[in-house]
Amino acid sequence: MEIVKHPRFPNPKPGEEETIKGDPSQQNATDAVYAYFDSYTDILLTCKKCGRKFYFFAKEQKYWYEELGFWCDARCTHCVECRAKTHKVKKLQKDYERLQKIDNPSPEEVRRFRIVAKTLIKIGCMKDRSKVDKLG
Repeated sequence: MEIVKHPRFPNPKPGEEETIKGDPSQQNATDAVYAYFDSYTDILLTCKKCGRKFYFFAKEQKYWYEELGFWCDARCTHCVECRAKTHKVKKLQKDYERLQKIDNPSPEEVRRFRIVAKTLIKIGCMKDRSKVDKLG
């Protein structure tokens, strides 16, 4: 069984998962579920995108729920690699939208637009090549 490696945390050996103390005063719970975390423990999950196993580390959980403000009923569903890919695609899409709106783009902006558009086409997020081809 392949377990995705996290760039910051080493995967624990089975039975040696880390548990850390939680601070419920820093967490957000929905009105429907008043569930707070007194502690966090490394948990082994399956990525919904790639199907591989990954650890949702206690330190990650604490960061999600106490620093970033995620609701306590939110669950991690994708491994760190799939999350990183999703973030990269969203960044490319934002760049594409921003560059597309420029009325008189500089040569550097046109070059960047073409790179972003071709990348989005290559990874299957964009189908219409005509917008890119018009730029030469």
